[in-house]
Formats: sequence, C-alpha cells, structure tokens
Amino acid sequence: MNRKPTTTSCDVLILGAGMSGLALACQIGHYNNKKPNCQKSTIIIEPRKSYKEDRTWCYWKKSNSFFDPAVTHKWHKWKICSQGKTYLSKYSSIPYVRVNSSIYYKLAQKFLEKSNGIRLINGVSAKEVLPFTDKVKVKCDDISINTKYVYDTRPKVIPDDTLLQHFGGLEIKTTNDTFDTETVTLMDFQITKGDDIHFFYILPFSKKHALVETTHFSKVHLPKETYKIEIEKYLINSLHLKNWQIVREEYGVIPMRKKAPTLKHRKFNNIIPLGLHSNTTRPSTGYCYPHAQKQAVDYSKSLSIGNPTLKKADRNVFVRWLDMIFISFLENHPQKADAMFMNLFRKTPSEALINFLSDDAKFCDYMNVIMAMPKKTFIYEALRCVVKS
Repeated sequence: MNRKPTTTSCDVLILGAGMSGLALACQIGHYNNKKPNCQKSTIIIEPRKSYKEDRTWCYWKKSNSFFDPAVTHKWHKWKICSQGKTYLSKYSSIPYVRVNSSIYYKLAQKFLEKSNGIRLINGVSAKEVLPFTDKVKVKCDDISINTKYVYDTRPKVIPDDTLLQHFGGLEIKTTNDTFDTETVTLMDFQITKGDDIHFFYILPFSKKHALVETTHFSKVHLPKETYKIEIEKYLINSLHLKNWQIVREEYGVIPMRKKAPTLKHRKFNNIIPLGLHSNTTRPSTGYCYPHAQKQAVDYSKSLSIGNPTLKKADRNVFVRWLDMIFISFLENHPQKADAMFMNLFRKTPSEALINFLSDDAKFCDYMNVIMAMPKKTFIYEALRCVVKS
C-alpha cells in the first residue's frame, strides 16, 4: 500500500542547496532573524544526503561577506603563459582568494539550524514543479510542498552548439618543493587543436600542495579519465614531477551562452531560475561566486518587501552584448585566443581587469578591456552578432 506524501507549505522554496541556494537561504535567514514578525518561511531541498569538499570557488575579494571564514588562501599575484612567454599581474589592494566548499557548506548548515523559519532538507529531490497563478506546487517522493515562490538552482539541459568551459582538477601533494606559493597560474595555454582552446590552472596552497586543473573551451566535454591523463602529463612534462599523491578530484561544466538567460523572459513569474544555469554565472568568464553572493543579498532584500527579484536586470544590454561578442570570438577564432588573453592582461590596468572579471565593472573599465582587444576581429564579430540577432 502506497503511503500518501506529507503536504506542507512555505513562503519560499529553494530547489538545490549548493553554493547559490545556500547563499540565498542564509540571507533570507538574516532577514528572518532581524524581523521575526515579518519572516519568510523557507524550505531548501537538496538531493545530496551529506556534503563534502567537491568544488573550488575563487574570486577577487573586494568586500566582506558572511562566508569569509571559508576563505582559506589568498594571493596578490597571478600570471598567464603562452608559447614560452609569461605575463605577471599583481595588485596589492584586492586579493585573489580561494573558498573551501566544505567549510562553506558547514557554515551555511550551522547558520540555518539556528535561523528563524528556515528548514534545510537533504536527500530530497523535486519530481514535479507545478505552477499556478497564486502558488507553486512541488512534488517530491514523500513530501508535497505548496509555496508562493520557487528559486530553482537545479541543473538544466545545455542547448546543443553551446560553447562550454569544462574542466577536471586534481588536488595533489608532492614530496619536493614544486609550487610558487605567491602566484596563481590563471592560464597556461597549450597548443590549440582545431576548435579546442586548452589551458592549465594552478592554485598553490603550499610549496608541496596545489590544485591543478585542465580547462577547455569547446563544445564537447571529455570523459573524466581524459582530464586526469592530461593533468598527469602536464605534471610530468611541464612541472617535472615524478611522484605525487592525489588528495581529491573535481570536475565541472560551465555553459558559455552567447544569449544568456534573463529573468525578464522566464516562463513563470513565481519560478525564478538561479545559479549556474541561470544568470548567476558570467557567460564570458565563468566566474560566479561574487555575483551569487550579491544576488542573494539583493533578492532577499527585495523578497522582504514582496518582490521575488529585482526590477532592474542583473546585467544591462551593453554587458550582455559585450559577452556575446567575446564568446563569438572564442568560437570563431580559437587559434587567436591565447594571444588575445595575453594582450588583455598586459594592456588592461589591473583594477579595471579585476572589475571586469568580477562582474563589477564601470563603463571606463569596459572601455579599457575593449581597447585591449584585437580591433578588426572584434568589430567583425560585433557585426556578426548584430546580423544573427
């Protein structure tokens, strides 16, 4: 005899308790704790039964946030390498930092346990999401939830012919001093084969401990074993290592859509896409952490006065247009990608480039970035984007 699912209700339901979902839940918790008489009852459901260190989030830290205790390392120097040349950037005021996902998850869980009106349920997935005019009904295996608003962070199907930033990483320990602890290798470009832009990324935690990632910009992601083989060859041939211990592995795929989704054109007003497959990640860079934290603050503040999102778009038309041109360039001129990135870092003032990559650029910062681009090629790609639009 089938057991009838339990039915409950709440003001807000967050589907997925990853980085974006937990950030939003914690900000709603802050408002609930400050104003218990006006709190928004919130449920977060997450398929994972427990958390582990499964991600590495990095960004340029320009301000303080709730999750700062999860920042374990910081650097003021970063470099990119191509065809035997290296360009080193440094900026003393704004560090490049690493967020430990395991600490992040623990901070969120601990805070939510003590927050008013917040309930995190692990080991539960949404089976059906049914929108109505005044509510959304979400059916799970053993529970049915009625809610005013749904924030949906679940993975989505990536459309065919979408450029992908896909990667595999190995956190390793070595017996000999190997890594420069003061400098992050953002991009160590390899020879471009066909349409596949390929580089390595190194986060040095100590002289004998680092995360080494192999990253591709292409339209087809690879088997996990292929990423591991690439890293092993790089460790042997480029870093001249003979022995190392693998601490953990991580893999990921970030869509680089020329026409990124916008909340304005979402299908249902009371279902708000959020996270990696929405407008949280900057399509042209793949950086998402600072924008996810900003969205969490802005959305929770707006929610407290009855609006699930901001009326103003997260990114304006100009920024979206520039992203489209940038991605079109990578798709159509992969052989020029390494030279373009070298010029971008070499010709753009450090602060302007940090603002651009952090999704916090002013108009003058964008102008600095545009001036560093190959002019004729980018004008051609701009025209191509206009025609295709």
